[in-house]
Amino acid sequence: MLKYSHFLIRYLSYPILSVTALAIVLLMAYQKIPYWPSALVCIVSISAMVAMLEHFLPYQQKWLHDQEDTFTDIFHAIFNVALILITATILQFILKFEFSSKLWPIQWPIWVQFLLVGIIIDFGLWYMHKLSHRRRWLWKLHAIHHQPKRLYWLNGEKRHPLSAIALATPSLLVLTILGAPTLLIGCWLTFTAVHLSFQHANLDYRAGPLKHVFAVAEVHRWHHKQGFGSKNFAEVFVIWDHIFGTFHYEEKAVSADSLGISTPISNRYFKQLLWPFKK
Repeated sequence: MLKYSHFLIRYLSYPILSVTALAIVLLMAYQKIPYWPSALVCIVSISAMVAMLEHFLPYQQKWLHDQEDTFTDIFHAIFNVALILITATILQFILKFEFSSKLWPIQWPIWVQFLLVGIIIDFGLWYMHKLSHRRRWLWKLHAIHHQPKRLYWLNGEKRHPLSAIALATPSLLVLTILGAPTLLIGCWLTFTAVHLSFQHANLDYRAGPLKHVFAVAEVHRWHHKQGFGSKNFAEVFVIWDHIFGTFHYEEKAVSADSLGISTPISNRYFKQLLWPFKK
């Protein structure tokens, strides 16, 4: 029975929960359901399921244990999810003043517009993520995300708020100028937040051929492995890494003690916020 349960979790948890999240955000888009509190409910409920599944089938047993980071990571998650909702609200306010153009294909089907929003946001995140590893001032903000010695569901939202803003601003600016519907932007950001909990999960799930389409944990763990920070920058669609030659994958496991960075960074939340500004 246990073996059967592990099989179901390993091969079905990712597609079932991801499709569920996608169905929820598309329902929000089609029915024009306000992203607050719908987005929060979606993110929290599905991420909680991922957290629970980690204990049934962990990728690394060692990563289940607190490393004086859980409390700090909860703060990061709360603040950064709130930042998503605040960003969507600000964009909605800006668009009321019609600063944007009328270039957005509002006549297209909702699901096509949603996908277009996703492609624009995802490429922007990929490019800025890559830049965050190549520009010192951006790296100092982004380094906090690579500080942990373990990967688990909360790591997806472990970001300095200024890094989160830097990553998202270019694509959101483009979408605002084009006049993309705020609800669709909020829906995609909601789906991305759910995806990130899976991407960083300490869950031994397998995506099969989908790992060449989506940036799942099997692929993203290599980005966090020491010496591989220049690979696998994708947030959702791994196609960008394939196109630009930054994709890396090996069948062998990423060992439990191979993550993190050499630079010491405190585990305390407010010290992490201040760390990038130290000389």
